Amino acid sequence: MPCKIPSILGTGLVLGLSPVATAVAFASEGPNLRGRAQFDAVVANNDEGSTFTGGEVRRFYLGVDGDLSEAVSYVVEADFSGPEVVLQDVALAYQATPSLELVAGHFKPPVTHEDLTSDTQTLFLERSSFAGAFAPGRRVGVAANYARERWGLQGGVFGEAEHSAVDGDAGGARLLALRAYGDLLPGEAALHLGASTYHLDASSQDPTVRLSQRPETARVPRALDTGRFAADEAQFLGLEAGFGLGPLTLQGEAGAIEYEGPAVSPRFSGWSGQVAWRWTGEARPYDVASGTFGRVRPDRPWGQGGFGALETGLRVSRLDLDDAAIAGGEMTTYGAVINWLPVTRLRLSANLIQARIEDGAVGVTDETLLTLRAAVDW
Repeated sequence: MPCKIPSILGTGLVLGLSPVATAVAFASEGPNLRGRAQFDAVVANNDEGSTFTGGEVRRFYLGVDGDLSEAVSYVVEADFSGPEVVLQDVALAYQATPSLELVAGHFKPPVTHEDLTSDTQTLFLERSSFAGAFAPGRRVGVAANYARERWGLQGGVFGEAEHSAVDGDAGGARLLALRAYGDLLPGEAALHLGASTYHLDASSQDPTVRLSQRPETARVPRALDTGRFAADEAQFLGLEAGFGLGPLTLQGEAGAIEYEGPAVSPRFSGWSGQVAWRWTGEARPYDVASGTFGRVRPDRPWGQGGFGALETGLRVSRLDLDDAAIAGGEMTTYGAVINWLPVTRLRLSANLIQARIEDGAVGVTDETLLTLRAAVDW
């Protein structure tokens, strides 16, 4: 049976980035082209008035994936939406046993179920402030993904990230990550419980850290910012929960990160909770191999006698980057989203965000943001 890239590789790189990547991509016959295109328009309103960003490309990924043999697969993908090409996943996966996959390359460490869910399948257009602030980002490493019928275990060892807030500039950072989860309900319903953790040894070249976060909307200014502080190491612990039955999905997660440094040792925390309902009756299937809820597939696609799938969702999240020695601010975010999927891989969305930002130096600021998105993936 051909193996599949495990879920800890959310997405994957592109041809032409290096001779090695090109050789890997064409080492087997018939590589599969893959990619996604997401186009946004944002209206932002705060104390200074309203601003319309106009149209912008949020993501434009191109890449390939395929099998080198019955036991080895690969994925290669990059994002071309910005001024520079940004590396996404470039990895090889080896199916050691029916339950165990070994992975090497550049991909996401197994931390938080929302960060591990592909942005083509998340309920909201952007991940929660909690996941955005504390997920360590893609980096070079090796990992194992072990999944049984009702539970799974993921772990890996990684180096520094090219662009990572949690461990400063590249140069000797090391990260050890572990995630365990299970589905506690047999049958159609899914009850997901899980936990993830990582230990980080910060960069030896520049052991300074700076955490910041936007109000769950891309291409707007960052609302929270700790400024730079020195840190030798950090420890993160997060908890996850989810429930899915028919058109209803409930998800939540919470956690905290503690830094150890020569001058300050701050602790930051956050949480998020969301609920989704599909008015056309579709389910978000739970994938025990990844410990995440997957893609909505319309039961009656547009053009085939149906309307497609219509999904609505609500989310509340809280991020606290304040500590006794560091005033990074606090933010509470309320979100509402409408997703219409005429066919499986085409999504039209409207995402409304209300954010309350508490900054000790500035005071309390309220921001209202509306994002409209047209997205397709293949």
